[in-house]
Amino acid sequence: MFEVKTEIKIIPDGYESTNRYFHKHVLNNYLQLGVTLVGRWVNEDKTVITEIWGYLDEQHYRDFFELRKQTKHYQNSLPDKLANDKWIISKKDMIITPTGDYKMDLHIVSTNVLVQNEQGGVLLVRSLHRSDTLELPGGRLDKDEDMINGAIREVKEETGLDVVIKGLLYSSHNKTSGVVNFTFLGEVIGGTIQNGDDETIDVGFYAINEDNITELVTRKISEVRILKALQKKAQMFDLYENNPFKIISSFE
Repeated sequence: MFEVKTEIKIIPDGYESTNRYFHKHVLNNYLQLGVTLVGRWVNEDKTVITEIWGYLDEQHYRDFFELRKQTKHYQNSLPDKLANDKWIISKKDMIITPTGDYKMDLHIVSTNVLVQNEQGGVLLVRSLHRSDTLELPGGRLDKDEDMINGAIREVKEETGLDVVIKGLLYSSHNKTSGVVNFTFLGEVIGGTIQNGDDETIDVGFYAINEDNITELVTRKISEVRILKALQKKAQMFDLYENNPFKIISSFE
């Protein structure tokens, strides 16, 4: 992870307005473009806000701000941005490097969904921040969201299609990033296929197999995930809650 510290000095009494703008516009826009918020703090008199952001690498950081300007989310925020900027005295970025490895036991859960049409074509998307490859629709879970609803939401946001989840096909754990991924089998029940605002720039069904997959999919994990999911080897899966114990969804 390539980490950058941002220090924002604001006019007294400007904290509430800048904080609202951050949560309404800035945070989701950064997360959608693959940036992680490590933490955000304010000093005692609420005149200095400190943020630490994690980018994929230095090139991701260098490209991010131009990429961000291309999103509809950023363009829609411009009227509020003009009002928000009046509170800001200065804003400064500083590249920071850890002095050691102090990682805690923290993992990120994400989902993908394999959806096929009647001809056997696979639903693939080209993400705005991973435009070098096609991949299955999906993404990380929102806070307090279960995997089934998260998978359904991601497909809707990225493709415009409504799906129902029919089973679990593949799971993986990236030890480097801490991402635990679950690939589900989905079936279209509605919606209209389309690019997702601030999410995807190419959505469609592709005839894909072992012979042509590398022409469409450039990232190894996506290649492995698609080919293994296409084997349709169902895994057992239970979504449950405690106090009292209750199974909400179950796949055999």
